[in-house]
Amino acid sequence: MKKKLRQKSVKRRTVYNLKYLLTLIVIGMAFASCKDDDDTFASSTLQNDIANQAYVHILENRLSKLPDNAQVAIAVIHEGNTEFIGVTNENSTLQGTNNADKIFEIGSITKVFTSICLSEMVNLNEASLTETLQSQFDFPMRAGGDITLQQLANHTSGLPRLPTNTDEVQGLDLENPYAIYTYDHLKSYLQNHIALNAASGTNYEYSNLGMGILGYTLSQKRNSTFEEMLQAFIFNPLGMTSTTTLLERADASRLVEPRDINGNIVSYWDFAETMTGAGSIKSSVTDMSKFILKNFEDDATYNLPQKATFDLGNGAQMGLGWAIYEQGEFTILTHDGGTGGFSSMLMIDKHKKIAALVLSNVEDYHNAISPLCNDLILEISK
Repeated sequence: MKKKLRQKSVKRRTVYNLKYLLTLIVIGMAFASCKDDDDTFASSTLQNDIANQAYVHILENRLSKLPDNAQVAIAVIHEGNTEFIGVTNENSTLQGTNNADKIFEIGSITKVFTSICLSEMVNLNEASLTETLQSQFDFPMRAGGDITLQQLANHTSGLPRLPTNTDEVQGLDLENPYAIYTYDHLKSYLQNHIALNAASGTNYEYSNLGMGILGYTLSQKRNSTFEEMLQAFIFNPLGMTSTTTLLERADASRLVEPRDINGNIVSYWDFAETMTGAGSIKSSVTDMSKFILKNFEDDATYNLPQKATFDLGNGAQMGLGWAIYEQGEFTILTHDGGTGGFSSMLMIDKHKKIAALVLSNVEDYHNAISPLCNDLILEISK
């Protein structure tokens, strides 16, 4: 049987649930999850553990079914201040915890970092948004040669979500699906298998493959690895000393264990160089807050990805990496992420200088952390 990469992988979203997110922003705090009487929910000591009781209400509402032994790390930024909030479920009780320096996989939020690398290289005249995918390779592509780097970054390349030749990957581990998709596999895909789902530049279709290729081609232009490029462009300048794409470089004592939706421990994920730009970063809310604050600044490298490049309708647009939602007084830059044992959500309003970041060590947990992130944005915008 042909092996296929899991479709829940490095996550499938970003205009993942557009109508849902817009609805959340429109109706605001009136949108609260209804708890069924038959369900079992964790008790809570958060009223004693967290000073801001408005946050407590939101956290108890959204995290009431956090699995045992799982945790959530949160950064909330407003009025020039950064607040870190940690929640864990111990013995079916939600409790406060200090996990601001704990390291989580942030999954597809990585794609924003990949797009910022593209922007930096554009500003350095090392790349252009209009150069083609074919120009990055010394072999003829079967199709899609006219795809531009911008189209890779805003998911309008026409490429599918995942490569279709994973049957060629010997030893593919579905619990760690991106670890060994090598350059030879990518070359075979581009030469022999590539088929676009739409003409390049015409439709939005979220593609882990496209962003993986973008990260790979950018690092090849610099004769470096993706890790080295991120360290040079983003991590080192911002002092993100705990952030890396390589599992072996992360501080093992601070790595949070990945868990499935039932709280069972699962595997961390590794990424081959051809796919690392799609979702490989491991970070903490402390480090990520430095990244968020940089996105508030008027900086050419960070400004470019925040500009709309493709209209999705209903107040939504794609920048480079970022999804952009405009609703009422809000202009939200956002991306979520997920791997086999982690889920994450980031929302920034640059104009209001507010942001919320939620990292969790639970896979497929967006039904809780996406509205949690939204509720926090609404609370701090009051």
